[in-house]
Amino acid sequence: MLNRVKTIFNRKKFGNTLAETLVVLTVIGIVFTLSIGTFVADYNRNQTVVRLQKLYSTLSQAFEKSVAENGSPYTWDYPDQLSDQGSYEFFQTYLRPNLMLMRDCKNSTEGFCNYSFKELDATEKNLNGTWARFFLNDGAFVALQALSNKNYKVVYFYVDTNGKKRLNVVARDIFLFEYWIENIDHPEYVGKLRAYGEGKLREDLISDIDPNNCNKNTNGNYCAALIMNDNWQIINGYPWAQARYVVQ
Repeated sequence: MLNRVKTIFNRKKFGNTLAETLVVLTVIGIVFTLSIGTFVADYNRNQTVVRLQKLYSTLSQAFEKSVAENGSPYTWDYPDQLSDQGSYEFFQTYLRPNLMLMRDCKNSTEGFCNYSFKELDATEKNLNGTWARFFLNDGAFVALQALSNKNYKVVYFYVDTNGKKRLNVVARDIFLFEYWIENIDHPEYVGKLRAYGEGKLREDLISDIDPNNCNKNTNGNYCAALIMNDNWQIINGYPWAQARYVVQ
């Protein structure tokens, strides 16, 4: 009789332990799934910053070498007006010799060189022929446009850190930079590759007041400036989760 009681007791004990084990395994599975999601998100953010830093360094060095070879940017030839050829001629003269390219699209908008993306607020954007475009040897995409008037001469750059791969969204893999050749109001901007919006206070960069701010309700053009402001990090306040729109 005593042995029978012990057997029943052991069975109940085993049953309880199994149930408890299943609960523990379920909890571990949930925690593991959540951890993997967090790990992947952190990895993607870190890789975005690494690629962005590399692109910034590559373009900055190309300009520095061009200054050494061609003199002060003030002396450079510059297109008088926005045109299909003006931006490309500027690129061909001052940057192309100092870059390693996988493909030079010139100002083509056809085939592989056609490029469209979405801004942070999901607005679709297409680059027309006034943007010279090329792919670096690591696959990164760069488009530049030269603009001028009586007060300034500037080159704008859209860079895509992973090229034609998804997501193709501002703030996730697309960022905006500028290089001033001449700026009467801000001469300190001249001769340095700058993130668009660089120099603004952090709280100004993340508000939704300016349409260029790094905010889910804006186009996100200042997001590179926010990353640089945060010591090349993507931290709290950055709209990473909102920049999820994908161009098919």
